[in-house]
Amino acid sequence: MSQLLCIPFKRSLNVDLKSELSKVIDGTFYQVASVFSDDMAIIAKLRESALEAEVSLSGLQRLKDYYIQFSQLKKKFPDHQLTFKWFETLGLKSYGREDSRFLFEELNIIYNIGALYSLLSADVNNGTPEGLKTACVYSRSSAGCFGFICSQLEGMQDPVMEPKSVKCLEYLMLAQAQEIFWFKAVKDGLKDSLIARLALQVSEYYDIAFKCASTSELIRSDWQNRFKEKFQYFRAVAMYRYSLSCEDKTHCGHKVKALRDAMDLIQLSTLQENSTRSLRDRIQDSLKSAERDNDLIYLQAIPASTSNLKPAPMASPIYFEGLEDPLNALVGVSGGGTLFKDLLPSSVMESSNAFNQRQELYIQEHIVDPLDALNRILNDSLPKNDITGNLHPISSEELDTCQLSMKEGKLNSQQISNVLKQASELLAQESDTDQLLRSKYGTLKWTMLPSEKVNSEYWSRYAKIQSYLKMGESIDEETTQLFDSIDKNLLTAPIKLPESNNPLLKEVSAAFRRRESIIATTRKKANDSVLLPKIISAYKRTGQLDFEDLFADHLKMFSDDLGQIENEKRSNKEILGLLKIESHNNTKVQRLDVRDLFVQDFRHSLKLLESVKENVKGGSKFYQDLVSSVSSLLNDVRLFEAQRREEKRKSEEIINKL
Repeated sequence: MSQLLCIPFKRSLNVDLKSELSKVIDGTFYQVASVFSDDMAIIAKLRESALEAEVSLSGLQRLKDYYIQFSQLKKKFPDHQLTFKWFETLGLKSYGREDSRFLFEELNIIYNIGALYSLLSADVNNGTPEGLKTACVYSRSSAGCFGFICSQLEGMQDPVMEPKSVKCLEYLMLAQAQEIFWFKAVKDGLKDSLIARLALQVSEYYDIAFKCASTSELIRSDWQNRFKEKFQYFRAVAMYRYSLSCEDKTHCGHKVKALRDAMDLIQLSTLQENSTRSLRDRIQDSLKSAERDNDLIYLQAIPASTSNLKPAPMASPIYFEGLEDPLNALVGVSGGGTLFKDLLPSSVMESSNAFNQRQELYIQEHIVDPLDALNRILNDSLPKNDITGNLHPISSEELDTCQLSMKEGKLNSQQISNVLKQASELLAQESDTDQLLRSKYGTLKWTMLPSEKVNSEYWSRYAKIQSYLKMGESIDEETTQLFDSIDKNLLTAPIKLPESNNPLLKEVSAAFRRRESIIATTRKKANDSVLLPKIISAYKRTGQLDFEDLFADHLKMFSDDLGQIENEKRSNKEILGLLKIESHNNTKVQRLDVRDLFVQDFRHSLKLLESVKENVKGGSKFYQDLVSSVSSLLNDVRLFEAQRREEKRKSEEIINKL
């Protein structure tokens, strides 16, 4: 059989993995890099060894060791922290590409494993039965590598490799593996019908490789020509062998058709090999004989096609151990098992922080807010001139915090306004440039769509954000006026009035104190039961990063507190009923004294402060969402303006060349 094509290794620039990983650990994790110095040295050595791998089984193992160990890093380290550069070597010119995704490095190593398999296949292809068998296995293993890469590239918006070239290599290796099957069948003298089917499958694999290569920017033209020649040659072989299987006199017409097709194909082939010339002569002689016999003896019609000839695929991709699941292949891999075993991935810390926030939100929504609502209902139902134990002065720090939050809202508003201004200036600048160039070259030459037809989406988003901003500023102004109307001295001064002796009001005071205690106890329980150790323990035990079930189980410790909320709801209902009865009995109009006026003024200012706090809390979330929206708008407008600027430059170049 002819010499097998070998895929050249990709080349990569050296990366000081030890230094780079050290920076990532110190800058991203709460652990220190020095603890993992041995692991960093091992992975760095593995990469260095993989890039210097020779064409041998030991070189193949070094590449696999590095791939299997490196593939574990993405479970520990965040993406876009390490940058790798690899150079394409398929074409006559080599070009490099940089990428900071772990997948980029992984797939390039798999690519080189596939390339090494192709080189090993050519090395052992000595024509002996054992050599052919091993060469076929290596070619199929190479195809498995490139097929796996293709599966990873599917649906990728920014592929780390050119998909067409990788698919071409997959089918090249399948074609060469199938060619070995065919060659072995010829040597073993198997039936012509089977050899024809094997050859037809070789032809189809080469045809797919040729079509992929012709649409790829990387595959060199001499390879493309070889794929096409191989496709034509093996299809001719298939037709010739099929004709030999048509010895029955009832198939003479099929035999003539197959030989004619074979002749057409072999005459197109430019494959410069002795086997091609020999095949051409045999086809020519057989065709003359078959046509003469059919014309003089059998007189059969020549069919339009040889539809009953079907390919027989014998070469399927082989995935080397660890390709799909590197974790299960770690035993015995160079590097001493799992590297960075005790390094907690950043997602563990992120999960802990996220769950702490969700826990705080859970406590706020299910315990604090319901109790505050119950307290407000009680406060609103109390006699206006009575004071309960929960009425206590407000600290100056609380007022200052509230005022700072309002100032922060104004700063957010100003920031959003500034970003909106940048977006509008970019859109206006792009529109002005478009008008200027349209006036300069005329509408016949300047064929770009006018700005108003392509930027309306951005102006619409701009107007919507602007309207939301004005609404927010209006609420901010109302909040400021509310805050200014508060009697701050009254709220912060000590309350020297004695608590009422009314038993019902004492019960209300007790309810307020009890609810404060519930909130304090719940928060202490949350602080004492830290989530991080549980998450770390679960991660080390299972290796999984999904902690939702753990968090749901953790929240069960608040079940007693939730039960107390239900008790407080019943208590509120009872107290409200008693207050209603007392209010109905005390219909006698009483004159307000100084104490009554103080209580009413204090409550009024306190209610204003609560309204301010609610507005500030809502405003904070409102501005966070608006900042996100306006930042997205500005980014999109910048991309739009840059694309339009580039289109204008190219249009001007075209016009000036005319």
